[in-house]
Amino acid sequence: MKALINKIKSTFIRQPFQLDEFWIQKIKVSRTNDRMDVFKDFLVNKSVLHVGCTDHPVFDAKNNLHIQISNLTSSLHGMDIDNDGIDVLRKYVDSEYYNDLKSTYVNTYDTVLVPETIEHVENIGIFLKEINNINAKTFIITGPNCFHSFFNNHFEDKLGVFTEAIHPDHNCWFSPYTLKNVIEKYTELKVIDIHLCSNDLMVVCICEK
Repeated sequence: MKALINKIKSTFIRQPFQLDEFWIQKIKVSRTNDRMDVFKDFLVNKSVLHVGCTDHPVFDAKNNLHIQISNLTSSLHGMDIDNDGIDVLRKYVDSEYYNDLKSTYVNTYDTVLVPETIEHVENIGIFLKEINNINAKTFIITGPNCFHSFFNNHFEDKLGVFTEAIHPDHNCWFSPYTLKNVIEKYTELKVIDIHLCSNDLMVVCICEK
């Protein structure tokens, strides 16, 4: 009788969910709070293409990365599909600007900086393949860390509402593994270093071709 009861319990009582090794991905990651500490060595006295340079639609001259790095590089080009934003940015940084990636293929750069842009694009695979075609040695690609508790994403059962703290134009989140995975899946780039920056809000992948 006791054996029968135990069998019934094992059938109907929910067991703890366990994952086998196939599902477990371990990625070596450094924690570097200030993203400029990661970017700087790849920007100082380098020729740089900055993809997503206007910060649309939250442009703030005091915090705009393109303006901040303009005094570090030997040459700085910007790329953004936001033409109005480029017109504004020209007032602060007089450099070459493009509104599509293919137009940059005629140039050669030391570094291609793609910060907080990949989460906005319509098709990640196409976007990364176009990034891959840029003539450069080093590529820095960042995305928002999906596991950060700051965002306080939660489901309110009684209301049937899921609340997210997220930019309304974002199409996806990333983890250290998934950002590395899509980069190496859709490009010839090799991710050589990964950092968590901005209090772990941002995943940063340093890549080489």
